[in-house]
Amino acid sequence: MSRENVGSNLVFFLIGAAAGAAVALLYAPQDGESTRRIIGEKAGEYKGKATEFTTNVATTAKDKWGVATDKIQGLVQRGQNSANAGIDSAAEKAHAGINSIN
Repeated sequence: MSRENVGSNLVFFLIGAAAGAAVALLYAPQDGESTRRIIGEKAGEYKGKATEFTTNVATTAKDKWGVATDKIQGLVQRGQNSANAGIDSAAEKAHAGINSIN
């Protein structure tokens, strides 16, 4: 299972858990004020968990993007260096050929 599926499944699980908890509290034998307070607390708790999860995902994505960017920059730099070396070598050979004709 890929990490994307795990993250997606976790989000759906948390949403389902929150919905289930809300329904359970609505059917609990408590007065309305207590039920609303408990729902508010649980909503805040799930909001905190969701915020933490999205922050972790964003941080991981940012880190991986930075690693990928560094690798790409390294590849581009090596390509440029190789191209410059080839151009310099060709120029030296051309000069040597011209000088040998003279």
